[in-house]
Amino acid sequence: MQLELGLDPDDAARLPRLALLAPLRAGRARSRAIRIVWHDGIDGALAEQGLIIAEQRPGWRVERLHPNGERWPPGAPAPVLAEGRSQAMLGHTLPDPLVPVAAFEGRGLTLPLVVDQEPVTLTLLNGAIRAVAAEHRISRIVLAGAEPAILAIALAMAGELRVAVPRASLAAEALSVTRAMPSVPRHEGPPELPAGLSVAAAFARVAGHLADVTLYFASLAADGRDGPEPVHQMRVAVRRLRSAITVFRRAVRCPSVDAVNAHLKALASRLGPTRDWDVFVTETGAKVGAAFPTERNLHRLLAAAERRRLACNAELRTYLQGAEFRRLGIELACLAGGDAWQATLGEAEKNELASPLNDFARVVLNRRLERLAQLEGDIETLEPGELHAIRIRAKRLRYAAEIFAPLYAGKASKRFIRRLATLQDRLGALNDGAVAESLLAELGGSRLAFASGVVLGFVGAHGGRARERIARAWRKFHRIAPFWD
Repeated sequence: MQLELGLDPDDAARLPRLALLAPLRAGRARSRAIRIVWHDGIDGALAEQGLIIAEQRPGWRVERLHPNGERWPPGAPAPVLAEGRSQAMLGHTLPDPLVPVAAFEGRGLTLPLVVDQEPVTLTLLNGAIRAVAAEHRISRIVLAGAEPAILAIALAMAGELRVAVPRASLAAEALSVTRAMPSVPRHEGPPELPAGLSVAAAFARVAGHLADVTLYFASLAADGRDGPEPVHQMRVAVRRLRSAITVFRRAVRCPSVDAVNAHLKALASRLGPTRDWDVFVTETGAKVGAAFPTERNLHRLLAAAERRRLACNAELRTYLQGAEFRRLGIELACLAGGDAWQATLGEAEKNELASPLNDFARVVLNRRLERLAQLEGDIETLEPGELHAIRIRAKRLRYAAEIFAPLYAGKASKRFIRRLATLQDRLGALNDGAVAESLLAELGGSRLAFASGVVLGFVGAHGGRARERIARAWRKFHRIAPFWD
């Protein structure tokens, strides 16, 4: 296995001297000069296809810039599609003329190690990406060897250095420097499964996709300059990833996967309050404030809510910049790109892993649909807590349906998910009142009681109108047949 990690350039000089590496050394370090020049056509045609040509002595290679539907787990080095001593040996139709678009110049330091009696090669790439009018210092670490040994040393280094799974390949980052534009996300939205995968391959594909989305938006949320949206997108990705682990649980239940899920739960517990305060201040509070522009007590409450929102965001940024989150990213990369976790599966899990993916999906979807359909009474008369439980079941069915929908042809899956999403949104509008009440209780203080009542009354009035819309969405959803039947 190979695992590529980004390293803060200011920490690069510390790496060879780390105390944790000293007892692992298995030979002399080797250093060499490295120069990579990336080429494309004048119009950027290769990059548009998600490809780039790299020149590095003694030859040339065609690299991927983005997954583009192909499997490329986070933390894995860029896939090489072709290589040769000359351009003509690449076997690809190349742009004419082929021009340099970016370059890396620096040094590569190779350290031979032995971790738990397994050989591991650590290569440190340290230098700068150079373009016509820009230069960007960059360091990368590549670990090659047995997966358990790589995971052990990567997690140990994450506690000592600012090392993390990169959100883009070296070439993709070089192009973003050249263009003075942020790198594009490797994956977005829900995962899509191509036909013909095994259950194990499907789980790895889903985990890799959602890990990419999580890590991409984590870097934006940690930066704190893009408003509430990165936190929202990251929270959705983490929810989808935790739901995916539950979806595949019958086949992947083992200590490694359970540990990752526990760490994701800890992350979700930080994202949830931050997102709730973002929504309360920027959406609910903004609407109430606009409706009562002269109410001073209300605006004092909203100012207190804004302070709480900023504090939550600051706490989240500190966490995302710390070692605990760096370790989670490494665990996700190894879960998506490796298979060591399968060695600890029981017989029941191995049997599920060997089942046809469509059969596995059908069982999961039927169970989640049955749970959603279980009602004790008329949906129009249910208590808010009962409606919230239905919303959670609807969300879980939606995430499972999004995972498996690409396995089924036609438009039925899109209609099913669209109606399910509408039901979930209607239920969510009613849940806003419960969330607002919980957040206002955090602020406390009798001087804010009147203003809190104004907010809850405003939200409650909107929630009252939501019940009729929930009933309509419920009936409409149940008129559509499951797309997997």
